[in-house]
Amino acid sequence: MQDDTLSQQMSTVDIATKENLENLVKVGQELLKKPVSRVNLENGQLEPAGTVTNEDALIRLAEVLSMEKRLRDMRSPLVNFAMKENKGCAQINNTMT
Repeated sequence: MQDDTLSQQMSTVDIATKENLENLVKVGQELLKKPVSRVNLENGQLEPAGTVTNEDALIRLAEVLSMEKRLRDMRSPLVNFAMKENKGCAQINNTMT
């Protein structure tokens, strides 16, 4: 996500005052409520890419990534072996750490 409306002070990463950090939290919360945007390659400006908010898009991305991980885990030889041996997920996690 990008926000081209940040002030110079807000966009500087080396100002770690309590006030600046609190302002960054507010900016982040407001950014989540904005619609997903894309850069217009003709003019370089951010433009809304639909009606989905950044928050909804991030939630959807997290769901997709979680599902992909579950699918990878199901295909993993370690998981398949443990399931055949009836060890269950708790024991699988212990062997991975």
